[in-house]
Amino acid sequence: MAKILLLLTSARKNGFTAGLLKEAASAAEKIPGVTVEILHAFDYKFGPCNSCFSCIRHSEKFCSLDDDMGQNGKGDLFAKLMDINGLIIAQPVHFWGSAAMTHLFIERLYPFLSHDNLHGLPFASISCACNQGMMRVADAELAKWAFTLKFLFIEGLPVHTVYYEKARLQARYLGEKVAQAAIRDEKEGRHHLSDEESWFYYMDKPWNALEPYLDNLTLGTFNWQDSMIEYALSQNTVNNPESRLMLEEARTALIETLNAWNLQDMRTAQKLLLKASALWTHATFLEASPKLGMNVNIPETYRPLQ
Repeated sequence: MAKILLLLTSARKNGFTAGLLKEAASAAEKIPGVTVEILHAFDYKFGPCNSCFSCIRHSEKFCSLDDDMGQNGKGDLFAKLMDINGLIIAQPVHFWGSAAMTHLFIERLYPFLSHDNLHGLPFASISCACNQGMMRVADAELAKWAFTLKFLFIEGLPVHTVYYEKARLQARYLGEKVAQAAIRDEKEGRHHLSDEESWFYYMDKPWNALEPYLDNLTLGTFNWQDSMIEYALSQNTVNNPESRLMLEEARTALIETLNAWNLQDMRTAQKLLLKASALWTHATFLEASPKLGMNVNIPETYRPLQ
């Protein structure tokens, strides 16, 4: 049987957001071969990541904190994630963005960056707002986090309560789509997305890495001369010889990325940026690791250079 986990990150167990999640669950469980489980995040005890890097230091790649998202993979909530074929998160919109509990849960998935258990996991989101809205902003944030975890983003459903009845129908359709994807995941086996597959897959999703990552590297100028890469090289703020070699290669890739981006050749720009960002990731990890007292190698599955 394909298993779908539906997580409610609203404090209200019977509010608007919960109602939409129940619609999705009801539709999903009607698909033959599917079982669903609705969980309320507030029923579990877990706090923020404390940057101990235990999940990187040890071969098991699990969190060592003594709570429901830790216990070296035996925490109640974390353990449930190891045996699912689909995930739906339903969140309320707070402060024009994702709810704190949503961010907290996603942050504690950090160990999954070190291994590929959840890479390619079918995933969908529901973000429900009232008053001014901003549900699209909140849903794009969830898509961004799904991208970082290499989830197979099926669909996002940003909802305002002014069209709640219509959204109930949309939530049912969302549940059906995730159920069908979960069945494929269970029968055919999970396709673990490579970095390149993930970057291209998300090009038409609510969050696409290309422009935000270019903005990040160039500090908003979209000029390679103003980039963090160029600053690190010219100001010698990165000193590890291997890191500097990677940064020099990253600078070249960034220049080529910006050339393609200026020509509106987005697929080429995306591919080149993937190279620049992977080199940047490895160079800065290698430089920072000893200073953080980690003295460990970057996980093999995290932004592989090849």
